[in-house]
Amino acid sequence: MGVLLVFPLIGFVTTVILLFLYLKLSYKFQWFDRPDEERKSHAVVKPTSAGIVFMLPIVFFTVFMSPMTLFFSPLLIAALIILIVIGAYDDFRNLSVKLRLLIISLVSASVVLLYFDVEISNAVLMFVYLLGVIWWMNLFNFMDGADGMAVLHALIALLGYTLYFIFFSNMGIINLLYLLFVIACLFSFLLFNFPRAKMFMGDSGSLSLSFLIAVVALYGISQGIFDEFVVISFHLVFIVDATLTLLVRIKFKQPMTQAHNLHLYQALILSGKSHAKTSIYYAFTSFIITAITLYLRYLNVNQTLMFMVLVAEAIILSIYWFNFHNKTKFERFIR
Repeated sequence: MGVLLVFPLIGFVTTVILLFLYLKLSYKFQWFDRPDEERKSHAVVKPTSAGIVFMLPIVFFTVFMSPMTLFFSPLLIAALIILIVIGAYDDFRNLSVKLRLLIISLVSASVVLLYFDVEISNAVLMFVYLLGVIWWMNLFNFMDGADGMAVLHALIALLGYTLYFIFFSNMGIINLLYLLFVIACLFSFLLFNFPRAKMFMGDSGSLSLSFLIAVVALYGISQGIFDEFVVISFHLVFIVDATLTLLVRIKFKQPMTQAHNLHLYQALILSGKSHAKTSIYYAFTSFIITAITLYLRYLNVNQTLMFMVLVAEAIILSIYWFNFHNKTKFERFIR
């Protein structure tokens, strides 16, 4: 056990060294994110696409562990690499929106087909899962705009899944080791991204990381370890913000491909809140909801009560979202 736990420590140290080298090279070759008024929450150019770096040890470890871990097959490893590559391309070039959506749809289909049998009786459910993974990957990318925002959420969610696996399943030590390795690499990136970002993960990080989280979530559902309510609860803060923002944009007939900075976290930053405080608000709320979900599972409550608690949490978050934007009568959406 102690020897196995050395691997996450190696992952942490290796990722820190790689990120430090990438930071130096980024300033030398100007691998920068260019802020713009339509979407970015930052005013200063900083190195981007750090996802190439912190996902690199994860990819190598995934390949190494794939014969032993239940999470990944060669197909999903290939999908993970593809997402890192197309994300990196999109960070420095402009990838076609249609091509990007097509690739995301294909990799989403790959994970759904891997974990669920193709049967007529499952067709509707599989289609829902497919749409859910596509929306999740885009949603996670939308929410990656404040220092530490995305990586803090990923850490809390993966810690939640890990605790769920430890206490409520018979998952082997190898699979837990894999999750701990991923968490260790993300902690490395957190040192460079919070409380003030020295670099951004970029699309190479947000696409691949959201896909990895989706793999863990769908694996847990397919094995009956947890249900959809647990997955939604772990990611509820991001889901509510991104979904309400999308619905209100549709109401005001804004083009869906148009860049914007209308998410609640962006509005909080523009109102004067710091990136660090905004990210902490979101992370703390996600932590509380995750803790409540784990506690309810410990009490072994039925699905009806789980659903009622989930709905109540979503309503509370939605009320806060609407109250904040009502203060300006949705002026930021109208203009």
